[in-house]
Amino acid sequence: MIYFKKNDNNIEKYKINFNKEEIIELKKKIIDDCSFIKHNEYKSDYSPRFTSEIIKNFRCISTGETKEYFEETRNIYLYIFDEYKPPYLVDLIDQLLNGDSNAINKILNYDISCETNIDDQINIVNQEINEISYEDISKKKDKIKELEDLLKDKKLNMNQKNIEPYYKRLMELINFDLIDSISISELEKIESFFEMENKPFIKEFKIN
Repeated sequence: MIYFKKNDNNIEKYKINFNKEEIIELKKKIIDDCSFIKHNEYKSDYSPRFTSEIIKNFRCISTGETKEYFEETRNIYLYIFDEYKPPYLVDLIDQLLNGDSNAINKILNYDISCETNIDDQINIVNQEINEISYEDISKKKDKIKELEDLLKDKKLNMNQKNIEPYYKRLMELINFDLIDSISISELEKIESFFEMENKPFIKEFKIN
């Protein structure tokens, strides 16, 4: 994988190397240790359909109940599972493993503070409860139920770890080998020489 970086008056060309197996193992640890966990329990006569969600501790228990339809009678089951919502860093790792060179710049600019903080969510909902009129009892009850669910989620996520050391480890596993560089002035001359419209390389690096 090749990565280009603007450095002062030069454009540097790097060869990106990493051990795929080590990155995959780190990704698994991030999912296990840093994901926001949402516990789900509900009854239905249809099994849940999962697409890209990460589901763990799945259980399906017969309730002995049924639901009548015009054409059939279906059994009702209790579905219990935990949904893991990993940090955005996991998406970036997937992009990296898929050979997307744009992932490098995203990883380098990854903002740890953007990840979900359940305490912030609790504070927001608590504030919303206080702003609801005491006359709107139904709406206030719904918000209180939302707050109760968040408090349960907080307890479920009490062992959730900070993403920072995992991010630092990812950076350690990615090697940047400088293989060449070119001055911006020389690049401008090349684009002018070939009469390139809109100066594509200069525009790529947002150089004025």
